[in-house]
Amino acid sequence: MTGRTFVVNAILVVSSVLAGCQAQRQTTPITSTTAPLTPVTPSTPVTPSTPVTPSTPVTSSTVAFSHLTDDYWQIWTMRPDGSGAEQITISPSDKRYPVWSQDGDKILFRTNNSEAFAIDLAKGNEERLLKTFGLIGSVAESLDGSELLFVRFRTDLMDDSDIWLKSSEGQERRMLTDDKGLQYDPVWSPDGKKIAYISGHGYQMHDLHIMEANGENKRRLTNDKALELLPAISPDGNTIAYVSDSTGNYEIYLMEVDGDKVIRLTRHDGIDTRPCWSPDGARIMFVSDRSGKLQLWIMGKEGGNPEMLTSGPPSIDPAWRKD
Repeated sequence: MTGRTFVVNAILVVSSVLAGCQAQRQTTPITSTTAPLTPVTPSTPVTPSTPVTPSTPVTSSTVAFSHLTDDYWQIWTMRPDGSGAEQITISPSDKRYPVWSQDGDKILFRTNNSEAFAIDLAKGNEERLLKTFGLIGSVAESLDGSELLFVRFRTDLMDDSDIWLKSSEGQERRMLTDDKGLQYDPVWSPDGKKIAYISGHGYQMHDLHIMEANGENKRRLTNDKALELLPAISPDGNTIAYVSDSTGNYEIYLMEVDGDKVIRLTRHDGIDTRPCWSPDGARIMFVSDRSGKLQLWIMGKEGGNPEMLTSGPPSIDPAWRKD
């Protein structure tokens, strides 16, 4: 197994790229299928999207997500109740992991060959980001939009990645982690002062960490042989939602940012993953296969009484636009 292959397996397995789901063609207005997202060398071209501008107004109630449409993952948007779904990217290449820009005018995403892009929703134009950094795992803007937070995979070492910051316009860059193994899934705190992330070694030793935005004062918040993934910090900055298989099954948990008071939110025999907070912090959108296929669901921040938002072929990777 190569380093890049393990990175994909470790990082993406509960991000909803799952073995056993069958690919299928588009048969409804919203369709998606599942297939492994395997990084290839950056020299492999990615076809630009056909420009698309949403007809549904983009507001603080807009959710971006991923569909594998016509056998390729594409970026879509919808309202939080699942209505008004529109396809944003159209191309014969995979485009996933949407993240909103701070001004809400663009959606950042990653392609199947580990390149990062931003699409302008008004114009439909795509811009490649971080061109000189090789294989990119994820990307997000800082609170003021002046910096990009991203994961960079190393190609000279097995199973190794680090978290970086780069100025959005200039060439200034900083490596925030310089640790052995995989450092990934970084997310900003709402005030921009902290970054939660995952640090992992091997298959079942991936723990939740938090650090200052400058990379200092790193703290390990979980310490077990489970696989913790996909942290999401609440809008008030007090709580981290994350995924863990500590019970032998992928479930969503809440933890206070200081590492105390862990609460299990979901209890389901299948997979519950990819938590995403509503802008007011009252609800959590997530991905689950409890209907038989991966779909977007929503529940209150206390858990319980989840409602399915999408149906048909799988829907994944929710990203809620901020107010």
